[in-house]
Amino acid sequence: MVQHLGMRTAQFAALAVTVGVTGMAAVGIGLVEQPGELRASADQFVNDRTGAASEAHNTPSVAVDPRQPATLAVANRLDVPELGCALSFSSTGGTSWERAELSPGLAAENCFWPRVAYLPDGTLLVMYTTLGGPNLLPLSVWLQRYVDGRPSGPPVEVAGDLAFHARMAVVGEGVWLTWVQAGPDTVENQLGFEPGDNPVVAARSSDGGRTFSAPVQVSEPDRRVIQPSVVVSSDGRQVTIVALDLGEDVDNYQVIHDGQTPPDLSLRWQVVSWTSGDGGTTFGPTVVVAGDLVVPQLILADLGPTPGLAIDARNGRVYAAWDAGRGDERDCWVAASDDGGRTWSAPVRVGPTAGSQLLPAVGVAPDGRVDVVFYDRSRDPDDLVQEVVAATSADGGRTFRWAAVSDGGTDSRIGLGAQQGVAVQGDNLAVLSRAGGMVVFWADTGRGTLVSPFQDLALAVVDIEAGGGRRWAAVVVGAALLFAAGALLTLARQTRQAGYEAGV
Repeated sequence: MVQHLGMRTAQFAALAVTVGVTGMAAVGIGLVEQPGELRASADQFVNDRTGAASEAHNTPSVAVDPRQPATLAVANRLDVPELGCALSFSSTGGTSWERAELSPGLAAENCFWPRVAYLPDGTLLVMYTTLGGPNLLPLSVWLQRYVDGRPSGPPVEVAGDLAFHARMAVVGEGVWLTWVQAGPDTVENQLGFEPGDNPVVAARSSDGGRTFSAPVQVSEPDRRVIQPSVVVSSDGRQVTIVALDLGEDVDNYQVIHDGQTPPDLSLRWQVVSWTSGDGGTTFGPTVVVAGDLVVPQLILADLGPTPGLAIDARNGRVYAAWDAGRGDERDCWVAASDDGGRTWSAPVRVGPTAGSQLLPAVGVAPDGRVDVVFYDRSRDPDDLVQEVVAATSADGGRTFRWAAVSDGGTDSRIGLGAQQGVAVQGDNLAVLSRAGGMVVFWADTGRGTLVSPFQDLALAVVDIEAGGGRRWAAVVVGAALLFAAGALLTLARQTRQAGYEAGV
């Protein structure tokens, strides 16, 4: 009798645990907001693909007219057959495009690194760099105004010789530019930087880009930094610059590698930032956003990857994105800063865990949703064919859901430098985050070959469906199971007590 009661007590207790765990799981699942799906349009193209495939379009920069949200401008660089710049407009939110009339500077051979941004009155600013000399190095950085889709007035010269990787941010009538100001020894290098002082600098304008302050030094001059990006808070006071620091990686910085031998496994890169609280007049010390980054591949420093950077206009929260790691362990990461880049959150991995992910761009929608887009090679065991993946976060970059948004994969070996084994897919992808979705831009190599490295500027319009909310039925079932588990525990205690009494 006593033994029988003991067995029943154990059975009730075990069943109570099982039912209780199931109930807690049901409640947990029910209380989690259900994510909506990412639905992408079929691939579309900014450049005209009906003619001869004779250009390589990559490194897009996108801006939206604040007066007419359906009006978009995209600038991108051309790598072949000659270095150049392209500018296109859409009045349909990105579903159709028209190549813009170019100013003489933008139309000139060896125009490079174009970027776009709108002023509040709808004036478009197009920043670009002219290259020249035997090694095609930067001669000057210019800012051209566009009104109603046409060039307006002469361009303004912002920087002179050896100003690399210029980037731009616009808030109101304020315009901020940042670039790497290389030292004179770099004139001897065609694709990289020479040792010496090559600091990140910044200049600002308070009159819509008509005049600029003298550039101020941002980084320590001896850092091996490339590809700085800049964002500015809505009041114009907080300026954040993020760049890639190659550390002791001299081979990639000076481009003295053979394009074939993998990088030294002991080398590490960093993502670094600098912050100004006075509108860009002075900057604080270098802050490490992420360190100890395994060098992912050989690069041409002049055409190296650009860390993604975006700001939430509502509260000034800054997001940085980058990739690091080798082969199947190459991943995209995001970190956030709530103080303009003085401190950063722990990095969060974005996207699949298999294959390589690279060149992430980040954007912030008006409601604070964070979007990241990148190339993904996880479906190809040879790690060569890449798709474009879009990821989105509704909780400030803590968790992401993602989906492939390109129609298929294209060959990552196609691009400028393919013959040297360092094919360039561009410095960055681009994402325009807007209410309910995003527009994603990338370089599509589908019409190119290893010999003819043509690239088309592709895009997809991505709708993000609203989440399904909480599953209250699951919560009710879970609560009922928890109640049942409590009843079983009570029965187990009563059975055990009966056993004690029977034993007595």
